[in-house]
Amino acid sequence: MRPFVHVNCAMSVDGKIALANRMQTRISGEADMARVHRLRDSCDAILVGVGTVLTDDPKLTVKKKYVDAPSQPLRVVLDTRLRTPSNAAVMSDAAATLIATGGPSFSRGTTEAVPCGDGQVELSRVLSLLHERGVERLLVEGGETVIYAFLKERLVDVMTVYVAPMVIGGTGTPTVAGGDGASTPGDVVGLAFADVERLGDGLLLTLHPSVADDLDEK
Repeated sequence: MRPFVHVNCAMSVDGKIALANRMQTRISGEADMARVHRLRDSCDAILVGVGTVLTDDPKLTVKKKYVDAPSQPLRVVLDTRLRTPSNAAVMSDAAATLIATGGPSFSRGTTEAVPCGDGQVELSRVLSLLHERGVERLLVEGGETVIYAFLKERLVDVMTVYVAPMVIGGTGTPTVAGGDGASTPGDVVGLAFADVERLGDGLLLTLHPSVADDLDEK
């Protein structure tokens, strides 16, 4: 058993999620920001990779600006070598934090580190642990390596992508899905469009795993 997995991200029309120097830039419009915080409030946990923590230093909390009396989901960081700084925003006491690591465990205030693999974090073990702790809905927010890992291992139940009317460009600029990528047609992850809607100045795409792709896996 595992939680329901919802991947959410925002990208430019050319698929970029940050600037060419990997610096974070605001891609979502105000309407999408409100949607994201309502989405966070509806989930039991929010997950990112340590790369996102080191680059963007996100709080991963629900802002009262968008949600009245918000609940604060568990913050989950995939961090094989425990590189999350002690002063990172995700380590604050604004919400509980779980660091899934390949190393030793520890507990410090509202933060707990738990081994989820032997030397390397395994997504299946992370999801099993979260399920055991009562997490029913997991929101995956990035970065590109983490998103692709969830897609590649067919662990995504729904994916929402906000497409902003901008072009960032750059051959090495971070995209929605990073990692090694597909090297053969059989490695391509199939998705099916469930909905497309106008949201503010951009578009919100909702996708589900492709039925054909699911059948190929069985």
